[in-house]
Amino acid sequence: MEVFVRPADRQDAVKLMGLLFQLQDESSTFMIAQDPETIEATDEADNIDILQTTTNNIMLVSVTEEGQLVGLASAAAKPGQPRVAEIGVAVLADYQGNGLAQAMISEILNWAITFSSVDQLVLTVQTINEIAIHIYEKMGFKRIAGSESEIMNSDQKLVPAFDMAWTVKD
Repeated sequence: MEVFVRPADRQDAVKLMGLLFQLQDESSTFMIAQDPETIEATDEADNIDILQTTTNNIMLVSVTEEGQLVGLASAAAKPGQPRVAEIGVAVLADYQGNGLAQAMISEILNWAITFSSVDQLVLTVQTINEIAIHIYEKMGFKRIAGSESEIMNSDQKLVPAFDMAWTVKD
C-alpha cells in the first residue's frame, strides 16, 4: 500500500478530526492544545485554509491510496515570534516504522528553505520518545541546552522533555 504526503486542504477537515481522536487514543506522546471534541469540522476547514495561505505555517497529511489519513505534520508560527515555527509530527501506530514521519519532516524542512518566512523550526519532545528523538537528530535538529522541563502528556502526567531546533540555512 502506498502512502502519500501532501498539504492538507479543507476537504480533509472531517477525516483530520478522526485522525486526531485516534492519535490521542493511541499515544501518550501526542498532544493537542484544544480538546478535539470542542472543534467543529467547519472551523477546522477554515483553520486549514488560513494556515495554508501563510508563509510561516503549514499542515501536511499522510494519505493512503484509499484516502485514509494516517499521519499529520505541522509547523505553526509561535505567538509573538513570526519567524519561529513549532513543529509537530504524528503517525498512526499501524503505519509507524515506514518512514512517514521522516518524509513529512523532510517536506517541512523543504518548505522552510524554499517557501517559508521562518528562520527556525523548534519542537518539544518527551525524553522517553527515543524513536522521535532519533528521527529529529537524523534530520538535523539539535537539542537546545538547558531546555529540559516537565510537560503534561496526554495521560495528564508530568513527563521529562526537552526542546530541539533546526535553523533554516540561506
